[in-house]
Amino acid sequence: MFKRNVLAVSLTLAALCSAQAAMADINGGGGTLAAPFYNTSGVLPSGFAAYIGVGSGAGKLAFLNNDPTQFKLPAGTNVHWAGSDSKLATTDIATYNTNHGAAWGPLIQVPAMATAVTLPFNKAGTALNLTTNEVCGVFSGRLTNWNQLAAPGGRTGPITVVYRSDSSGTTELFTRFLNAKCTGEAGTFAVTTSFGSSYSLGVPAGAVSAIGSPAVMTALKAADSRITYMSPDLAVTATADLDDATKVATVNSIAPNLTNVGTAVSGVTPPAAANRSNPNLWVPVFAATTSPTDPSVFPFPSTGYPIIGFTNMIFSQCYADATQTGLVRSFLTQQYGTAPSANDAAVTANRFVPMSAAFKAALRTSFLTSTSAQYVGNTSVCNAIGRPL
Repeated sequence: MFKRNVLAVSLTLAALCSAQAAMADINGGGGTLAAPFYNTSGVLPSGFAAYIGVGSGAGKLAFLNNDPTQFKLPAGTNVHWAGSDSKLATTDIATYNTNHGAAWGPLIQVPAMATAVTLPFNKAGTALNLTTNEVCGVFSGRLTNWNQLAAPGGRTGPITVVYRSDSSGTTELFTRFLNAKCTGEAGTFAVTTSFGSSYSLGVPAGAVSAIGSPAVMTALKAADSRITYMSPDLAVTATADLDDATKVATVNSIAPNLTNVGTAVSGVTPPAAANRSNPNLWVPVFAATTSPTDPSVFPFPSTGYPIIGFTNMIFSQCYADATQTGLVRSFLTQQYGTAPSANDAAVTANRFVPMSAAFKAALRTSFLTSTSAQYVGNTSVCNAIGRPL
């Protein structure tokens, strides 16, 4: 009897410990663009659950509302962070602060790494180079046949555009470029996470939609003569690299490789010290010109690969569980440590570009230095509050 009781107690304790461990997992997900990076072995510290790629829109909703259903997790599971290629709107941040700031603490929004938006296609021929005007024409529907291109590479026949139909940060990065550069079209492109509503005259005739980046790539390969926009890691296949212009188009004769993306984002700087408490100002975005009111807006570069942006992460400054606070700091240290940081090899292996040394230093100073007001777990800010376990 004694042995049975001891065994029962042991099993109960083991079950409790297992439940606590499960509860302590840092749950996150969102944009599919960087999902392969986050799920690369060693990128997320032990204690983080696997990243769930569901799209930037769903990821932001999951974090802002602590809504696990966006990740298809059971009700009652808590959401601790999100990845998104689409920047939070200032209204999102204000609403979060109003509804949850007092109980959960401030949110943190930071860029994880720089990315290209590539243009993979499924049409045999020699190297394909698109001018900016041709990119605009293809994705507006003005150009409908490969032989309308200045250098079609021996291709002819109708062009079919494939696009994301769900809320997508990759779409936002791409439509930022189209909005800034396609001023000569009959219609106009809006900056949006929904490509289906981005162009004022509608999507190109015959366009095909799919939900999620992997499904878009499947649709691209399912039929001849198709073209899409895609993150660099998913654009690459076993037979194509970012420099293979027979599978991934160059733009203005520039390939979307790491060197050219690095050149394009080299002029981006972190926010001034006085602005670092504002989550909006940490994430750089590109537009036709600078903004007189928003220093996070940079003009599209004149050198390097032209269709670029940043993929971002959203955390809380405060967590109710001290272990989770430590795990978040550990991950940020891996991501933003002194060059090369622990995660840099995985960043480049997944065909992204690490943040610059200056940007990493600013991030460490703000979020990983105990004397900073933005320090993750700052007891002056997080006293008796925090994101739920």
